Amino acid sequence: MPIRPANLATMSATIAGAVSGLSNGEDDSATVRVTFESGFEQTVRNGGCRTLKTGQGGVVEIDSEANVRFALFSGTSCQGSRALASGHGNVRFGHPVLAGAIVIG
Repeated sequence: MPIRPANLATMSATIAGAVSGLSNGEDDSATVRVTFESGFEQTVRNGGCRTLKTGQGGVVEIDSEANVRFALFSGTSCQGSRALASGHGNVRFGHPVLAGAIVIG
């Protein structure tokens, strides 16, 4: 079965999350701060698929101390949901991204 380009971000983020999820949980290098339209900030640590806070609007910024990779997903699950955005490091979005889950790693 061929790999479709639309699935590459999902696959890469899932693999990165699974690998970083094997750490002992004490590593702050895989910590990001997600800022929403409302101004609410959610801290997400140590990879894996994490559900984002609902009712705060779209994601407007992702900030991290390290050059951490991330992917935002449309649903509250990273499997079966569409990847909306991916990248690494600090990012400020021009338009809010209505995401329900994030993978960092």
